[in-house]
Amino acid sequence: MTGPQRRAQILDVTRRIVVEQGYHAVAFERVAAECGVTRTVLYQQFDTLPELLVALIDREVERAFAGFRQAVARPVPPDEDPFTAGLAGILEAVDAAPATWRMLMLPAEGGPPELHQRLARARAVTRAHLHKLTGHQDDPDLSIRVLHALADELVRLRLTDPDAHPVDRLLSQSRRIARACLAPMPTHD
Repeated sequence: MTGPQRRAQILDVTRRIVVEQGYHAVAFERVAAECGVTRTVLYQQFDTLPELLVALIDREVERAFAGFRQAVARPVPPDEDPFTAGLAGILEAVDAAPATWRMLMLPAEGGPPELHQRLARARAVTRAHLHKLTGHQDDPDLSIRVLHALADELVRLRLTDPDAHPVDRLLSQSRRIARACLAPMPTHD
């Protein structure tokens, strides 16, 4: 196995442990055993456990950002609102890489400070995108907060119980709320 392939394997195993059991369950000995290698092989890729965890977080955040960027760059169908169109793309990304999104949207306790820093940055990027959609509103900050909370909750529902929360059902709910948030405010003459 090449160095990059080994690194990817180590990160995949670490992600599975984090998602299934939390950060506290990650140890070099366990990761090495589950990869079928010695600790020395792990040390060739990562000097410390915190370095391994930060590399994992950075990889998964970049994967999620790639899905986000692709989702919001898609053309909006004529009969759809831009928020729900973007959410449809995000839900596709969630379904394509549920472990990545689960790690970030349902973070296990005990994550390193870098996790919380990356999540705060991701929330800021999301809010900036939502501002592009709501900037014309009388109260864009409130619309941003409502739409951000809606997107987060619908993604969590999809991750935790996809059978009870099919994409069409989630998008239908999104559409109703988003259209109310994005509609021009009535003028009072």
